[in-house]
Amino acid sequence: MKTMVIAVSGYSGAGKSTVVSHLSRTFNCAALFFDDYASRKDFPNDLASWLRDGGDPNDITTPLFHNHLIKLISGQPIELVKRNGWAEEYGIIHTEGVKIIMPSPLIIVEEPFGRERQELKELIDFVIYLDIEPEIALGRRIHDLIQYLRNDSEVLINLLDHFLFDYLYQGVKDMYIDIGKRVKANSNLIINANRNIDDIVLEISELIRRKKGL
Repeated sequence: MKTMVIAVSGYSGAGKSTVVSHLSRTFNCAALFFDDYASRKDFPNDLASWLRDGGDPNDITTPLFHNHLIKLISGQPIELVKRNGWAEEYGIIHTEGVKIIMPSPLIIVEEPFGRERQELKELIDFVIYLDIEPEIALGRRIHDLIQYLRNDSEVLINLLDHFLFDYLYQGVKDMYIDIGKRVKANSNLIINANRNIDDIVLEISELIRRKKGL
């Protein structure tokens, strides 16, 4: 049976990583996360200008993400150093060592750009868009940062300061909204993400079972 690759997309704070993790456990399948392969340095320096020029998602490249997904689809295991993406730009460096990910008939990937990047477009069979208000997504992201760094107030304040400045004044919010519209328009399934995570995972799990004939 052909390997099925399902991408979960949406704003930062929409719940992509959480949904992908839950689905991976539910189906005992491989999962790949965008933040393990990209950070702020991989995006254009001037996001506002980039958006005015059309905001081509293909300017954001993640060759290792592409190579790892190709290997998993072809039945090969991969070795991955778990990282935490954009947070590294703000001084949070945390790795979990090398993780071995085994191939599986179903692969769930966190890919904010859905099918908009040619690098991954042909490898993705189905795109699920987590639809959420930008303000709620922002609130969730801030809440997650507080939970993650509640014991290190100095780093937390520094991170929130930089993150919110980028979000409000450096084009990050506009990027989320602009790219989100494009991804949503080219998705196979749009999920209302303003709900309990268990309900979202249950809805997606039922869809996967139908598509895989489980």
